Amino acid sequence: MSEQFIKHGYHITTNPSFQNKQYGIPPELEKQLETLAVNSQKGASRKMVDHLHQLIEKYPTVPQLKNYLSVAFHAQGNYEKAVEVNNWALKEHPDYLFARLNRAHAYIEKEDVEKVPALLGHDFELKSLYPDRDLFHLTEVTGYLKTVIRYFASIGNLELAENRLSLLKEIAPDHHDTEQAEVFLWPVRLKNAGARLEDENKNRITPVVNKVVPGNSNHPSPQFNHPHIHNLYQHDVRMPHEMLREIIALPRHSLIKDLESVLQDAINRYGYFKTIKHTDETHSFALHAFFLLKEIRADESLKNLLTFLEGDSDFLHYWCGDHITVTLWQCIYTLGLSDTTLLKQFLLKPGIDTYSKSCVSTALCQITLHHPKKREEVLAIYKETFQHFSNADVEDNIIDSDFLGLTICDALDCKMPELLPLIENLFVKGFVSIGISGNYNDVVKAFSEEERIDHKRDIQTVFNLYDDVLTKWAGYKEDSYDEDFEDDLHFPQQPIISEKIGRNDPCPCGSGKKYKKCCLDKIIKE
Repeated sequence: MSEQFIKHGYHITTNPSFQNKQYGIPPELEKQLETLAVNSQKGASRKMVDHLHQLIEKYPTVPQLKNYLSVAFHAQGNYEKAVEVNNWALKEHPDYLFARLNRAHAYIEKEDVEKVPALLGHDFELKSLYPDRDLFHLTEVTGYLKTVIRYFASIGNLELAENRLSLLKEIAPDHHDTEQAEVFLWPVRLKNAGARLEDENKNRITPVVNKVVPGNSNHPSPQFNHPHIHNLYQHDVRMPHEMLREIIALPRHSLIKDLESVLQDAINRYGYFKTIKHTDETHSFALHAFFLLKEIRADESLKNLLTFLEGDSDFLHYWCGDHITVTLWQCIYTLGLSDTTLLKQFLLKPGIDTYSKSCVSTALCQITLHHPKKREEVLAIYKETFQHFSNADVEDNIIDSDFLGLTICDALDCKMPELLPLIENLFVKGFVSIGISGNYNDVVKAFSEEERIDHKRDIQTVFNLYDDVLTKWAGYKEDSYDEDFEDDLHFPQQPIISEKIGRNDPCPCGSGKKYKKCCLDKIIKE
């Protein structure tokens, strides 16, 4: 970092020597200040206390010395003495910033927050608090902003707290004060996320899925052209690559028929498989069929895949699990690349599960990113979809606020600002879950921002996809515990979230997006 730089109307420096004249710090004391600052954080030993008292008596105009003494008592755990010394410093030096900040923190801890503005300035701007100063040390700026952030967090004003945190990250992204300031925001973020979730649950519009798969079928098992297909019923994603290659090498026409029969078997015998013990080895055959049809590019099977995705949420969760939101879009992408009309028809159907439609929307988004020449084709599909939803009534059983929120995110990922008028109308009608996409202003802002992330995702072979699941997905990794985790812990620690965060819950970072559309994606990539 440079020694001095300008931010927001005043200079910030990392060299404290400018304060020498202000506080009457002679050269012989200046040489000791850095060592005193470090040692004070180790605690108030008798020797340390005596030495500081001697220096305070010798240099009564230097408030830093009293601050170090207060810090030393605080590090020792003698909080009463630390407050006493800080009060002394504030009485002797009423304009000394750190004495003000220390008292502000004490007020916040005692929940006397109404007294804080008098210390920090009612407009909470450092320059307004010290109008005659144009130069501040970096620690003054970070310490002040951290305290302001804690105050706003304590009164529940997350917007202003986040605003100051953005400024702090801009000035000193790696500073300890920046890390600690963010800790102050976590409880408020979680509380607000919970409130948003409760409010959104009241306003969520979800269609009733038309195709409820019966759970009591006694349908007979299918007869396959190739005995190799029975291996799909005996292995999960750990299936040996050689076995997969043998299946892929089978005659194409009869193989496609067999794989389509596997998908139909998952529908026909859904009730039977629910009565037997569920294991990944015996219940992954439908997923295998999806990924193998993709692998051999069986475009003619797209209709069958979409028919499968018309099932109700219990059916889809039973057979697909997290694949419905993480991997199946690759199958729709590959088989739908040459016929997006079927994908459009699926999006316009009433009574379809949210995440089945979102899977198709993600595929369309990726088609645009991988094949820019198809942008206008996909844009027309999104336009027709949004217009269709906008013209619908709740009774039509098609309006799906979560799906629209997710699809707007897809439109953002493939940069289609032409959709904004239609998107605005959906927001006006209250058809969009803002917990996923944010509000309309957030969407407009996101479209206008320079894109820093490449949203194009890899289209994996079945071999790479299975290896990826085995090495990255919890439940498949042999050792899911990170041995380096404890070594990475440092103060201040983030608060532990005791309850499991669902993929579709609001992200605890406070972004307002779904967890699956925000930090979960970062975790998976890491």
